[in-house]
Amino acid sequence: MIGLVGALAFAVENAHQSWGAVFLSDELHAPPGIAALAPATFAAFAATARFASSAARGLKPPLLLVGGSLVAAIGTVIVAYSDSVWVALVRFAVAATGTSVLFPTLLSVATKDVPEAQRGRATSAVGTIAYLGFLLGPAYVGLLASTTNLRTALVGVVILALVYTLFCLPVTRRLRTQGRRRT
Repeated sequence: MIGLVGALAFAVENAHQSWGAVFLSDELHAPPGIAALAPATFAAFAATARFASSAARGLKPPLLLVGGSLVAAIGTVIVAYSDSVWVALVRFAVAATGTSVLFPTLLSVATKDVPEAQRGRATSAVGTIAYLGFLLGPAYVGLLASTTNLRTALVGVVILALVYTLFCLPVTRRLRTQGRRRT
């Protein structure tokens, strides 16, 4: 179950990575060299936010799970309605900041109560299932874009982020409850 929720996080993340340059090029008519800044900006801000969130131990996982998914959703919707390349890049940075904490926080919460001897196996299982989202996210955007347009397809990514928001807390709450029963 946690792997499927993680798949939503990875689908949102890789949708941006895979379609950001296409969005800048096709929708905002950026030249290729500038369009390439979309995935680069996204990756730079995602990495920075991951490092920062791991260093900020005072942030509670529920805040990171829900807050991150809402920031990712807001960042994505405002990217979809960008009318300038430079504004879109700033908005990709916002989306990246929210998206970056989704899977690492989910994985941390999911494996917290797993016995040490089984934690590696559990991490591998969750990560493998979640990686399906990384594979399917770009295809999802492509399918939506082929039936509507790329701006609308990005709104479809917002829906994935909101579905993640709906499921991340109940799933992690259930895991914590099961962990307490085992101990």
